[in-house]
Amino acid sequence: MSREDLEEFLIAAQESGNSSATVHKKFRNLRAFYRWCEVEEIVDKNPMARIAEPMVTSKPVPVVPDDQIAALLKACSGKDFTARRDTAMIRLWCEAGSPRVSEMVGVTLERLDMRHDQVTVHGKGDKIRTIPFGAKTGQAIDRYLRVRSRHRDAGRLDALWLAERGGALTSSGAYQMLERRCEDAQIPKINPHKLRHLAAHLWADAGGSEGDAMALFGWSSSEMPRRYGRSAQVERAQRAARRVSQADRF
Repeated sequence: MSREDLEEFLIAAQESGNSSATVHKKFRNLRAFYRWCEVEEIVDKNPMARIAEPMVTSKPVPVVPDDQIAALLKACSGKDFTARRDTAMIRLWCEAGSPRVSEMVGVTLERLDMRHDQVTVHGKGDKIRTIPFGAKTGQAIDRYLRVRSRHRDAGRLDALWLAERGGALTSSGAYQMLERRCEDAQIPKINPHKLRHLAAHLWADAGGSEGDAMALFGWSSSEMPRRYGRSAQVERAQRAARRVSQADRF
C-alpha cells in the first residue's frame, strides 16, 4: 500500500458517514500497524509516516431525560425474574461509577457486598474498582437476588446476572435487554454507554469532583470526566447562573 492508497482510504471513511472519532481510530490503527511492519522490516518505508493526523470533532452525547429513565423503569416494574433483574441493572448503571457493559456482565456474587452497599468490578486496563450504590439500587438488587435463588443455574454459576433461559447474561444480552425495554417504554433507544454518560452528568451536576469521578468511573485521563461531563455542561452552567443571579446585586 502506498501513501496515496491510505490517504484515499481515510478520505473514503470520512465521506461514507463515519464520525471523526471513528476515522481517527482507523488512522491510529494503521499507524500502529505500519510502525510494527517497519520494525519487523516487512516494509522498507512506512507509508503512514507523512500522513497528517485527522482532526476529531467533539460531539457531546445527549443526556437521557429523567422522564425517559422513569418510563424505562416503569417498563420493567413487574415481579418476575427479568423484571427484577432488569430494574437492578438499570439502576446500577445510573449510579456514580456506572459500569461498562463488560464490567456489568462480569460481576460475580462474591464481588457484591450488600452489607456495605457496593459492588467491585474488573474493568478496562485490568483495573479493579468499587462502585457504591444507593438505597433504591440496593433494594432492587436484593429483590433480584431473591428471584435469582430460584433460577435453575443459581447454585451452578457465580455470575450475578443470569439469563432467563439459562447461563450467564452476556454483553449482547445486556444490549438486547435495554433495547427491548426501550421498545416496551415507547422511548428512543438507550444503550449502556448513554446511561454511563447520564451517570457522569448526574455526578457533575451534584457538584462531584473530577478527581473522584476518575476513581469511580475507572478513568486514567483527566480528559475523560470533561468529555463525559460535556454532554450537559451548558445546562448545568445555566442552572448555576440562575442560582447566582449576579446582576441582581445592582
